[in-house]
Amino acid sequence: MIRFLKTILILFMFVGLSQTVLAQDVNPATVDVSKLSDAQIQKLVDEMNKKGLGIEEVIVMARAKGASETQIAEMQRRIEALKWSERGDSTQLKKLDTDVLDNISEKGELDEDLKEKMSKIFGFQFFNSDKLSFSPSVDIPVSDSYTLGVGDELLVDVYGASQQTYSLTVMNNGNVNITDLGPVQVAGLPFSKVQDKITKRLMSIYSGMKGDRPNTFVDVSTGQLKAVVVNVIGEVITPGTYTLPATASIFNALYLAGGPNEKGSFRQIDLLRDGKIVADIDVYAYLIDGKTQQNIQLRDQDVILIRPYQNRVKVAGEFKREGWFEAKSEETLADMLRYAGGFSENAYTHRISMYRNNTRTLSFRDVTAEDYASVAIMNGDSIVAGQVIDRFENRVILEGAVYRPGDYEMTDGLMLSQLIDRAEGAKEEAYMERGVIVRKKKDFTFESLSFCLRDVLNGKTDMALQKNDRIQISSIFDMREARTIEIVGEVQFPGTYAYAENLKLADLVYMAGGFLEQAEVSAVEVSRILNKKEIESLTNKLSYSFQFPIDRQLKMSAEDAAFTLNAFDKVYVRRAPGFRPQAVVKVQGEVAYAGDFGVTFKGEKISDVIKRAGGVTPEAFVEGASLRRKHELSDAEYDAKVALLSQDSTMTNVMVERITYQVVGIDLVKILNMPGGVEDLQLQDGDQLLVPEQMQTVKVSGAVLSPVAHTFKSKMKFKKYIQASGGFSQSAKKSKSYVLYANGTAESTKGGLFGRRYPKLRPGCEVIVPEKPEFNKAAKTGMWVSISTALVSMFTAIAITVR
Repeated sequence: MIRFLKTILILFMFVGLSQTVLAQDVNPATVDVSKLSDAQIQKLVDEMNKKGLGIEEVIVMARAKGASETQIAEMQRRIEALKWSERGDSTQLKKLDTDVLDNISEKGELDEDLKEKMSKIFGFQFFNSDKLSFSPSVDIPVSDSYTLGVGDELLVDVYGASQQTYSLTVMNNGNVNITDLGPVQVAGLPFSKVQDKITKRLMSIYSGMKGDRPNTFVDVSTGQLKAVVVNVIGEVITPGTYTLPATASIFNALYLAGGPNEKGSFRQIDLLRDGKIVADIDVYAYLIDGKTQQNIQLRDQDVILIRPYQNRVKVAGEFKREGWFEAKSEETLADMLRYAGGFSENAYTHRISMYRNNTRTLSFRDVTAEDYASVAIMNGDSIVAGQVIDRFENRVILEGAVYRPGDYEMTDGLMLSQLIDRAEGAKEEAYMERGVIVRKKKDFTFESLSFCLRDVLNGKTDMALQKNDRIQISSIFDMREARTIEIVGEVQFPGTYAYAENLKLADLVYMAGGFLEQAEVSAVEVSRILNKKEIESLTNKLSYSFQFPIDRQLKMSAEDAAFTLNAFDKVYVRRAPGFRPQAVVKVQGEVAYAGDFGVTFKGEKISDVIKRAGGVTPEAFVEGASLRRKHELSDAEYDAKVALLSQDSTMTNVMVERITYQVVGIDLVKILNMPGGVEDLQLQDGDQLLVPEQMQTVKVSGAVLSPVAHTFKSKMKFKKYIQASGGFSQSAKKSKSYVLYANGTAESTKGGLFGRRYPKLRPGCEVIVPEKPEFNKAAKTGMWVSISTALVSMFTAIAITVR
């Protein structure tokens, strides 16, 4: 008590000193402590600790600042609330059951396996949910029913004509001492009666409180309430001793203790006070009905005893709640149904299956709805609600060409015509000649019943329906193949279109977006299949073909314009014979006008485009000119390669490209000297002609000791370049050495009687020395051993035969 008073007085001193909370010139007597935030109070506490002032100094300064006893008491309450909020759910546990300790982790939480098992017990989540908290709250006023005890503080504020403030503490004898009045017995009384009792006693010394027009009034409130110590024992997750605020209830204590354990009862929790049971708590009353009357306020030294459960029942199937429920001895199946929240929306409610443990064997019982309230529950019972079967007792189904197809109620005497009227009639496109009813017979096989829809609608005939009948009314479109027409070739939107009667050829071209520029409009062809009469006999005739001229404005002669397309006709718009896609070649490097050039005529050659490019420049290395030609796979070729890629593990994605470029070896020197000759190739769309500038190096690569580029010297031979690169390596395949020239051609080493003849070198070429293939020496040795063994065996057999 003294410690809290010291803290409060120091805080009030800093109400006047701390600029972070209040201005320096504010009178502390006017401060409303209840409006200060927790952060402000905490900051004042921190600054108090920094000053380190003594109690005498604090009391003098607090009084000098004008702090009242009411403010001190309110601040004391706020400090206590802050202390509990910082403490949170922590408790001072003096003992723990050793059996429970095995299932408690370092953080005080249940083992996950046990937690999962207990989560099926109804009520477990109530005390172990992250979203539900029954942690004690101290920042609330006490209720009128709060019973005062030893150590509690009362604040009495007399105001009006007379003013006085009393701070009263309930002493060990249960009394509070009021100056000029003496002791007043308050311990064990509800707060509302204590208010009345003190008010009446004060009237004896304050005459202004009496009469019809009093001028003196009194307010009695609680100050610091003494914390209560309770013991939670029995079948509880965390048994022990807990220190709680005076306003704590039994649910607060159960929450901090984790609630009943796996064997604990949620229906029989006893509250013992002074050795007697003062309340029997049933948590289901709160969980099921929301009743809070049993959430009793705790007193110091109360004992909460959680007893083992008596009857536990498993509830499964089509209930709103599933899991393990607890039943009292007098409860019935109807009570369990209420605790489970009733049946789910898919439940079969006329019967419940009950499995019972008879201590020796199991028994099964069907419980019908009329017996739910009379069948008593026993420990170990298991009740299961089944699901309603997917079967209708009064339904017929109407499908097809009606305005409102779907399920309909089967009423007594329902006729087919009445059902069609309920569906707002048949659609205009309904097929009038026939409809079908699929009916389930008594032996659960199906039969088909046909009817004429026209006669039913005209009232000439009708049919009685039965439950579960399925009526199918088709449309005329359902009864024939989808009628389409196709146009292909040189139109903007080739494809398949829906057929319409009286469709003309020009109409279809219009629907396809008109002709492309390359279309041949003088002979548009229509291909038509044989009619129904013609296909009845086998002939050599396959189809008919018609050709019509159409100008680009879609105008035709009167006779041709009258031609009507039939369903499944196919129209071909071919490409004009003189049309060629514009071909482009690219000339790069040492020419006067490098860039793209269109191919102007068939058979245009390399010399022609070089001439159009202004010829080669003086810096051009004509001998090294090369040609790259584009190769594009057709759709069929590309699809074949993609299919092969999925089967051949040696192929890579790089090998399956739709567009590739290949180097074509050319001799531009001969081409320029003899235009139109054999060397002068015809150009194709996408060709790339490169005329490099003068080259002065020879590159040596492959199986040499030092692959490097060398300066070209006309008198320097092949071997000299190899020696300049360190010579051949041990793995070099000398006889297969070759030279790759700058124009893309190559020349290999040739053998002869007088040794190898190596290719001549030119500027910009590359000498390539391949490596010998690797082979497995052990495998080769094994092969020779096998051959030798076979020969020895053969000669041995011959020798034996000769003898």
